[in-house]
Amino acid sequence: MIKLISLVFINLFIATEVMATQWQDLAQQEKTVLSGLSAQWQNLPESQQKKLQLGAQRWIAMDSTQREQVLTKFDNWQQLPQQKRTKLSKQFEQFKKMPAAQQKQVRDSHKSFKKLSTNKQRQLKERFKKSRQKMNDQKRKKKPIRRKN
Repeated sequence: MIKLISLVFINLFIATEVMATQWQDLAQQEKTVLSGLSAQWQNLPESQQKKLQLGAQRWIAMDSTQREQVLTKFDNWQQLPQQKRTKLSKQFEQFKKMPAAQQKQVRDSHKSFKKLSTNKQRQLKERFKKSRQKMNDQKRKKKPIRRKN
């Protein structure tokens, strides 16, 4: 039984090694973009290698303006406090779990919002904050008060 389990693990390990992308098999442009990862490439899980390779391909396909926009967004992300980044990551995970139609609705609403003037955006944000505060206040009022005996 132990031999069988050992064989299964060895086969899984070998299969994973075979399926993983070897550094030398990457295109030269991909190697250039991913050069900072060359030493640890073989230790990365295959799924992460694939994501990084896809990201490198997208980067290679971008023009200089698009690259500059991505770098600016990345710099802005890095400057956010960890708590804010965590919150945004959780919101993005929730978004990814939404049905496609609902994701489209959120994207469309966001595009419409971005087309508004800065003043109108500010007004809508204030209205949203007030309505959210009102909902929170109502929730607090409904909570029964627990008394200690």
